[in-house]
Amino acid sequence: MAVVENIMAALRRLRIRRLYNRGDFSKSRNLALHEVSSTINRDFAISIVTRCHYNQGNWQDVIDFGNLHVSDFSAHFSSKAESKLFAENGLLSSQPKSNSQESWNDQSPLKNWYQEGTRLWFRYPKGWVFWDMPEGFSLDETHESLLFLAMNVLLKPFNIRYPIEKSTSRHFGKRVALSYSGGIDSTAAALLLPQDTFLSYHRRSFPSSLNHGLPDRLFRKWEEQHGRTVSQIPSNHELIRTSIDLPVGFSSDFAAGVHLILLSDTLDIGTLAFGTPIDNTWLKKGSRFRDFSEASYWIRWKKHFAHAGLHLEFPINHISEAGALKICNNSRFSECINSCLRGNGDTECGKCWKCFNKNGPLGRKIDFESTEIQKFLHRYPMPTAMHALWAIQTQSLGHQVPHLRPLLDQSLTWWENYYPPGLDLIGTHLRESVEKNTMKYLQPMEQPYSLEQVNLYP
Repeated sequence: MAVVENIMAALRRLRIRRLYNRGDFSKSRNLALHEVSSTINRDFAISIVTRCHYNQGNWQDVIDFGNLHVSDFSAHFSSKAESKLFAENGLLSSQPKSNSQESWNDQSPLKNWYQEGTRLWFRYPKGWVFWDMPEGFSLDETHESLLFLAMNVLLKPFNIRYPIEKSTSRHFGKRVALSYSGGIDSTAAALLLPQDTFLSYHRRSFPSSLNHGLPDRLFRKWEEQHGRTVSQIPSNHELIRTSIDLPVGFSSDFAAGVHLILLSDTLDIGTLAFGTPIDNTWLKKGSRFRDFSEASYWIRWKKHFAHAGLHLEFPINHISEAGALKICNNSRFSECINSCLRGNGDTECGKCWKCFNKNGPLGRKIDFESTEIQKFLHRYPMPTAMHALWAIQTQSLGHQVPHLRPLLDQSLTWWENYYPPGLDLIGTHLRESVEKNTMKYLQPMEQPYSLEQVNLYP
């Protein structure tokens, strides 16, 4: 019976492929839709439907179908379709009313900033992007070092960097702010930082496959149970990358907090924190230990932020993604925190790499056989490898990944504990609070530190 079923499935694939190769995308797509529920032809059918919509220029259909049938393949085409949709709808060409004739000024970069009402505009080499700022923001009263820092963060895709030290230095503000995504890692950071930390979320101001429903639910929880409002700043700056044929996304590691850099004078911010865990600090590419305190990346950016009157802080640099999960799971937010970006607003997709690494260990249902999860598990080196190995052990999935067994021989429970030397990286004005709160949730790693021996791909 199985042999006959495989033969019939192969014949249906052949017919669909012939129609597709002939350019009959409508018939090919309609037949492929019937195969999406097939265990044999599912991945083939998803690729055909996605390609047909894309070839016909049905950009929104590509995005909608990708949201229903999540895979690495559909995510890639959804991103391409978003770029096309933005270009056709004029989103890439949206520009200020009174300064639209201005071109990119490389010689006097500060002249690339304009304000119209509460909207702040930035002219970059290939177009315009904006931020809808709160009442009280004034470009004229924003220190030049903050604008230079923001430009360096935003213009990384163009390999443009301005020596920030050539601008005058800014005095440090008094407030602590966290670039808050509403995910597991940044929520763990929020729980360790002082309670008066200002939480602010960058919100995409354009239609995309990213769903804001899950973070919105968490923000309501902050408001209802803790009386803390999460500030939200709409912006389209993630489109900068699409102007040079890169997918929608942040221009650099710090671009998620660029709105807080720009608001630092308005809000008297003197410390800007990011929820960056061990996986991206003491581990290089999540798989090899490094002394992050001596890393040129850390030293360079710490210096740049300080010149702009901002202490750059990583309040969970001493905690892994597993530790962040443990903190969140033992908090009042355990039921409503979710790092999945492709959910339907009420629940996670269960098929993406984030769901495997974050939601699976929390006991939430995932599709271990999904295309994206399997593709990432078989990459060499594997993304976020150390945490992925822990997630495999935690979910008792080791028997399904025989190629990873040599890396799973020993217990990885130490990965859930915190790395004491990481506390020394945190500024003295925050360290006591972060250490005290860390100890509420986690135990310290025992010496000799297993973390310092990590080298998964020698």
